Amino acid sequence: MTGDNTDDVGDAEWWTTSDVAAYLGVQVSTVTNYRKRGQMPEPDMTVGRTHMWRPARIRSWQQERPRPGVGGRRAGQSGSAS
Repeated sequence: MTGDNTDDVGDAEWWTTSDVAAYLGVQVSTVTNYRKRGQMPEPDMTVGRTHMWRPARIRSWQQERPRPGVGGRRAGQSGSAS
């Protein structure tokens, strides 16, 4: 599944770099840089020069990665110490 429609991306069995970019709301070059720097999961499959991921893996990674502007906390973590 490729294209700019993020609604269509959610139904695909495999996501390409373009699909991951659409899901994350970033440029394709950003996803390429994340991959090259080891800042995202390795592709689940590569066909020729096309990297592909299982959507569940990207969603899980997105949930767990630190967010900018919130002190590097992961989603769901509070900033106060108990």
